[in-house]
Amino acid sequence: MFQRTASFRGQAEQEFKVEVEAIGRVRHKHLAGLIGYCAEGPKRMLVYEFVENGNLEQWLHGDVGPVSPLTWEIRLKIAIGTAKGIAYLHEGLEPKVVHRDIKSSNILLDKKWNPKVSDFGMAKVLGSGSSYVTTRVMGTFGYVAPEYASTGMLNESSDIYSFGVLLMELISGRSPVDYNRPAGEVNLVEWFRGMVGSRRVEDLADPRIVPAPAPRVLNRVLLVCLRCIDSDAHKRPKMGQIVHMLEGDEFPFRTVRTRTHSISQRQHASYS
Repeated sequence: MFQRTASFRGQAEQEFKVEVEAIGRVRHKHLAGLIGYCAEGPKRMLVYEFVENGNLEQWLHGDVGPVSPLTWEIRLKIAIGTAKGIAYLHEGLEPKVVHRDIKSSNILLDKKWNPKVSDFGMAKVLGSGSSYVTTRVMGTFGYVAPEYASTGMLNESSDIYSFGVLLMELISGRSPVDYNRPAGEVNLVEWFRGMVGSRRVEDLADPRIVPAPAPRVLNRVLLVCLRCIDSDAHKRPKMGQIVHMLEGDEFPFRTVRTRTHSISQRQHASYS
């Protein structure tokens, strides 16, 4: 599978080669295997292992009919696998790697719907002892963390925010930015926050999910979303914590209220 990436010049070109070669040596079942790359001329091309089911964006936003092939169980499987892949980049490598472009089109799916994070063309290696790196702002509109967009200071929390947006996509089936929707629904993050604020949590789920997700499970994943997009980057959980949150059966966060009931969560020591 081929993916084109942004063009680079000068120092940026050298950094691209160094970082892609470093990432090319990484192996994880939820990271797409990077076979090689082309860096001749102004354009860049990355070559990945072949996956049978294309990318997540195609299945979420393509014409798949009134009932999505992506059941709730499959969507949760994709979310957990993606989280594990990103967690490995952040916590399983030294130096750690920040992907910088987490989005649905960069999540590849094999024939069993196992996700593989791809496109490391914009990834940055975070040196040992460094809490962030200052870099030119890159990424995809709608997924980029606001503090990174405004300051250029990049660290793992930027990927966490993008993952939160991806989770919202999986829940709702909506694009991060959709100008075909009414004014209050164009931005997915703002719409989500508004729906939660008006206690309409049950209306967030993609109507093409059949059967619909159980309220308790839906609320648990929604709460993970809200933690990931916290406006205070320091309060966002680590990726490893997110994996445990998605796999668990507890609510380690604040209460989310719906029209008919509220769910109280107790703080879990391992997530504090």
